Amino acid sequence: MPIPPELLTMGFGAATGFLFRFMSERAKQKEQQFKMLIQSRELEAKEREAASKRDGAGGIWVRRILVLSTLFGVILAPFILAILGLPIFMQVDTQKPTYLFGLFGGGTETKFVEIWGYLIIPEVRQTLSAMIGYYFGQSSVAK
Repeated sequence: MPIPPELLTMGFGAATGFLFRFMSERAKQKEQQFKMLIQSRELEAKEREAASKRDGAGGIWVRRILVLSTLFGVILAPFILAILGLPIFMQVDTQKPTYLFGLFGGGTETKFVEIWGYLIIPEVRQTLSAMIGYYFGQSSVAK
C-alpha cells in the first residue's frame, strides 16, 4: 500500500510551513532582543552621563581629602610621631585559661599597652591599596 502523492505533498507542505513559521517567529524574537539590548545600552549611557553630571566639584574634593588623609596616615604620621616621641596606647584582648573542662575561668581580658611610635592598622593599609589600584586602573584606561 503505497502512500499517495497527494498525502506526501500535503505532509511536506505542512512541515515546510511549520519550519518557515518557526524561523519567522525566531527572527522576530531575536529582533525584539536586539531592540531591548539597544534600549538598555542607551539607558546605561544616559545613566552614566547623569552620574557624571551629578559628581560636581564636591565629590572631587571629598575624594582628594580622603586620599590626602590616607597618605598622611601612612607616610607622614610615622615620621612626625617618631620625631615627637609621643606614646600611643593599643588595646590587646587576651583569652583567659579555662579549668575543669571549661566550667571555671575563661573569657577575655582587655589590657591597654603603651607603645612608642606609630601603629599602621590593617584598614589603613587596605585603604591605601584600594586607592592605588583605583588610580592605576583609572590611568590605564584611555580617555
